[in-house]
Amino acid sequence: MRTLCQAGGRALAIVAVSIAAVTATGFSVEAAEPADTKSAAGQQTVADRQQQLVQKIQPFLKTYCIDCHGLESQDAGIVVSELKSVDQFLSERKTWERVYRMISVGAMPPSDHDPLPSAEERQKVSELLHDELFNFDCDLVYKPGRPTVQRLNRSEYNNTIRDLFGVSITPANDFPADDVGEGFDNNGDVLSLPPLLMEKYLNAAEQVADAVIDSTDYSKPQTIPLGVDQLTTSNGRKPSGTLLWLPSSGEIFGTFEVPAAGEYELRITAQATQMGDEKAKFGLSVDGKRQREFEVIEHAKDEVFKQPLKLDSQQVKIGAAFLNDAYEPKNKQDRNFAVAKMELHGPIGAAVPFRSDAFRRLVVAQPGADVSVKQAAEKVLRPLLDRAFRRPCTDAEVSGYVGLVQHAVADLGETYEGGLSLSLQAILVAPEFLFRLEEDPPAGTPERTLNDFEVASRLSYFLWSSMPDDELFELARQKKLTTADTLRQQVRRMLKDDKADALVQNFAAQWLNLRNIDDVTPNPDVFKNFDSKLKHDMRRETELLFGSILQEDRSVEELLSADYTFLNKRLADHYGIEGVKSDSFERISLKGTNRTGVLTHASILTLTSNPGRTSPVKRGKWIMENMWGEAPPPPPPNVPELEATAEAAPNATLREQLAKHREDPGCASCHVVMDPLGFGLENFDAIGRWRDKDGDHTVDASGQLPSGESFNGPIELIAIIQKRREKFFRTLAEKLLVYALGRGTEFYDKCVIEDCVADMAANGNRFSALIESLVLSDSFLKRSGLDTATKG
Repeated sequence: MRTLCQAGGRALAIVAVSIAAVTATGFSVEAAEPADTKSAAGQQTVADRQQQLVQKIQPFLKTYCIDCHGLESQDAGIVVSELKSVDQFLSERKTWERVYRMISVGAMPPSDHDPLPSAEERQKVSELLHDELFNFDCDLVYKPGRPTVQRLNRSEYNNTIRDLFGVSITPANDFPADDVGEGFDNNGDVLSLPPLLMEKYLNAAEQVADAVIDSTDYSKPQTIPLGVDQLTTSNGRKPSGTLLWLPSSGEIFGTFEVPAAGEYELRITAQATQMGDEKAKFGLSVDGKRQREFEVIEHAKDEVFKQPLKLDSQQVKIGAAFLNDAYEPKNKQDRNFAVAKMELHGPIGAAVPFRSDAFRRLVVAQPGADVSVKQAAEKVLRPLLDRAFRRPCTDAEVSGYVGLVQHAVADLGETYEGGLSLSLQAILVAPEFLFRLEEDPPAGTPERTLNDFEVASRLSYFLWSSMPDDELFELARQKKLTTADTLRQQVRRMLKDDKADALVQNFAAQWLNLRNIDDVTPNPDVFKNFDSKLKHDMRRETELLFGSILQEDRSVEELLSADYTFLNKRLADHYGIEGVKSDSFERISLKGTNRTGVLTHASILTLTSNPGRTSPVKRGKWIMENMWGEAPPPPPPNVPELEATAEAAPNATLREQLAKHREDPGCASCHVVMDPLGFGLENFDAIGRWRDKDGDHTVDASGQLPSGESFNGPIELIAIIQKRREKFFRTLAEKLLVYALGRGTEFYDKCVIEDCVADMAANGNRFSALIESLVLSDSFLKRSGLDTATKG
C-alpha cells in the first residue's frame, strides 16, 4: 500500500486544493478583532458617566494608586494613569476588574500607603467601578462573538476517529501536547499547526487507513512467519536461542491470523537430536485436530516440513506434538524435538479476504463487470466525506477524492482497496477534517446564524468532544436541529450518552486542574504511603462526583456541598473512613465527617500543596480562581519567597510565617484575601488526610475574610463560600462558555452568562439547565463578522 507521501503529486494536490477551498468559501483562520466598546452603565448618559469619571474615579486613582501604577512604575503590570474615557472600562475590562476587586476588598492601596482612603471613599469608587463593569446595557453591547477557527485537539481527534470508523485506536496520543488558552486546550487562538504536528497527522492518517482498509493484493501469496518468541508450549518451555525445544513429550503451538479464506501451505522448520534406530517424530494438528505425522531425518539440523491446508476461518492454531521421546541415561543419549519457526504461505489461487467490521461498514461497493472504479469509489467516499467534513460535500469535492482512487488504480498499479486507502489518508489531512470550519458573515454584515450542520458540530464537540452522530446529522439534513425544543431534547439525550464523559475528562478535569495532579510528586520521605495508584484514585473521586451531578442532573451547588462522595478501599483508608472493602469505587455518605464537596477532596488538596507541606496560599488562590473567577495578579517583582521568611523564623508556624510575609505591603494586597481561605483547609495535610496537629503545633484552621466574616475549620469556611453561590454559579457558567465556544470571554459575554445563571436558578440550579441555556444563546448559535457593529 502506498502512503499519501509516497503517492506524490496527485495526493498532495488534493490537500492543496482543500486548503485553497477554505479561503475560497469564506472561512477564516484569523483571530477575532477587538470588540466594539460602547456601554451604558445603568440608565445614565455617557456624559454623566464621564463626569463621574473625572470628578470621582480619576481623583481617587491619582491620590491613592498612581504612585505605584503610573506609566513609569506599572506595578503588577497595571497602569491607571491612562484612564481617560469610560469606554476603557469595557475595552480594557480585565485590567479594570482587577483594580475593582483590589479596591473593593480593601487590598489596595496597601496598608502602608499614606494617605489611605476613608471607608466612604473606597465604597463610592467601588460602586462606580461596579456599575461600569457589570451594570451596562446588554442591548447596546450585544454581540455573539467570533471564535478563531478550531483545530481538533488530541482528545477530539481520537474521539472523531473512533466515531467515524468504529475503531479503537488512539493515534493522537503520539501528537505534541496541545497548548492551553483561557484554561482549556480547545481554544482556537492557541491551536496552531506547526510542521511537526503536520508530520504526525500524515503518520496518523496512514495508521488509521491501515486499521480500516485492508489493501493487500491477495492475487499474490504472502508469507506469515511466527518465530520462536511467538510460539508457546504445553509445558511452559521457553526458547533457547533460535530454537524452542521439547526435551520430553509435549506440544508446540503457533496461532496465525489468516487474511483470507483459501488454499495455504504450512511450513514448519524443525530439528531433532536423534537416538537409536528410530527417528524423532512429530504430529501436526490444526485447531486441535491431528492431520499427519512427520519424521525428522537429520540430527541437529534444520529441516522444513510442508503441509497444504484449506482454511476458512480468520484464526488457526497449529500444533507440533513430539511423539517419541526417549532417553538412555547410561550412555547419556537423548531424543529431543525443536521448532525454529512456523510459516503460513498463501493464499494460493482464489481467495476470499476476511474483512473487519470497520472495512465492511466503509467499503459498501466494489468495482465489477457493471460497476467502474469511479462509480464504486463514489458510493464509498460520498457518505464518508459528508461525515468526515461534518456537512454535505459538493460534487466537486467528492470528484477530487474519487479521482485520487482512479489515479492510484490506473497509474500507480494499486488495488481498488489501495486507492481507497490513499484517498482516505488525503481526507484525514484535509483542513475540512482537521478544523471545525464555520463560514463568516458576508462582508459588511455584523453576524450570521450558524446553519444546522455548524450547530451540530458545535453541540457534539461541546458535549462529546467528538463529531455529530447519525441523529444530529439527520436533524441537520432536515433543517430541524436549531429549533429551541429540538436543541433542548438533544442536549438531554446527549448528556445521557456515555460519550458525555468527555465533559468530565475535558471540561471538569481542566477547570478543576485535575490534570495537574499527574505532575504532583509529594516528598516520599514525608509521605511514604503516597503512590501513583493513590494519585489515580484521588482524581477518580472528583471525576465521579462531577459525573454523578451531570448524569443525575443535580444542582451544581453540590460540587461545594455534596454530603456524599465516591471511594474505594484504598482512598477510604486514606481518609480514615471505615466500611469500604472493595477496590471498586462506591457511593459513600460523608455525614458525620469533616468533608463536603470538592474542596475537601484529596485531589484538590494535593495539587494545591507543596511537595513537603501544605500551602494556604495555593489553596486560597485555587478557590479564588476556580470558585470565584477572580485570579489574583502575579506577585510583584523583588518580593522575597516564603522560604526566606521560614529560614528567618524556623520555629514559627506556617501561619506565623505568612503573617510575617504579609508585612511586606507588596505581598499584603493579595495575601489578605488568599491566605484566610487557605487557612480554613489547614486541617488537611499536603495529601488530603485529616490532622489536628502539624508537627508540634496544633492546627489553627480559623480565619477572617476582608468582609469581616470569620470561620473555624473547613466546614465553616465552605459555608461562607456557599453564601457566595451566585459568584460560584457565574464562574461555572463563564468557564463552561469558554469551553463550549473555544474562545475567551469578552465584556459582552457577561449578558449571556447572567442569562445562564438566571435560567439555572429558575430550574433548581440543575446542570442541564445551565447547558441548555448556553446552547440556546446567540453566542452559541451565531457568529460575528470581522468588523461588527453593536446592536441598537
